[in-house]
Amino acid sequence: MSPRHACWLLLLIPGRLLAAVAPAPAPAPPPDLVFAPDSAWEVVSTGHQFAEGMAWDKNGQFYFTDVPRNELYRIDGVTGVKTLLDGATGRANGIAFGPDGRLYGCSSGDRCIYAWDTTTGQKVKVTEGTQSNDIVILRDGTIFYTEPGTRLVWRLAPKTFERELGVKLEWGPNGIAASLDQKTLLVAEFGSDLVHGFALDANSKVTGPDRPAYQLAVPSDGQGRLDGMMVLPDGRLLIGTALGTQAAPPVGAPASAPKHMVIPSPSNRSRNNYVRISPDRKWIYTAYALDMLRRELRPDFGQAR
Repeated sequence: MSPRHACWLLLLIPGRLLAAVAPAPAPAPPPDLVFAPDSAWEVVSTGHQFAEGMAWDKNGQFYFTDVPRNELYRIDGVTGVKTLLDGATGRANGIAFGPDGRLYGCSSGDRCIYAWDTTTGQKVKVTEGTQSNDIVILRDGTIFYTEPGTRLVWRLAPKTFERELGVKLEWGPNGIAASLDQKTLLVAEFGSDLVHGFALDANSKVTGPDRPAYQLAVPSDGQGRLDGMMVLPDGRLLIGTALGTQAAPPVGAPASAPKHMVIPSPSNRSRNNYVRISPDRKWIYTAYALDMLRRELRPDFGQAR
């Protein structure tokens, strides 16, 4: 008999004949809105002290840092083999590739921004004298990076790397990103629920005051711990936070916009401190200090409608 139909059981009791109905099968759970069916979290790398920033080169090789151990790693996009590219990074944290093909990193211990040639492993300082945390590089080569201790965002000019003050803040910054059209600089206020947006002019310079750009969920202590982030094609911000990974629509988005979602850190891990989606848009990568994980995504997650 089909499991969709109730099964009737006849119970014979002296002097009476009773009919009992078997329980209906439990309804199937709704499909997951983020992850591919039957997917599970996979360990990309483990045994770290504080795994952090993520980036991919044009060949699909994956890079990340272990901040206190001064390490920069590369993981082969085909074989998954992990290689130590640099064991003296100066506490490199956030990293990003520039249009020149070099990998740039926030080396707060050496008070500089390094640029690595990932083919030779050689690095050079492109600016020094500041304690950087996270970095974003625009398509024109302009670099912005956060300096939490001084509550500043610095700007480096394309090619010359001439440094100037980007923004002076009244709160502690951490994660940094740019809108999809590169007309807005996004800066996370680490200890709050807010990511601020700063308009950029045609020369990729901040113009005018900030505005609330994205609002995140926070735990009861109000400390969002907003960290590494990126903007999805559907306009939501994907960000590592105290509550795990969050995907949040812009402040003031219409009710029809994709909803705010919280993806808890798996297996009671610590907060997610960095998140990225792979260039092929197949995987979400998340960093939890001791290890780096990934999981296969639904093909439509984060895509523009």
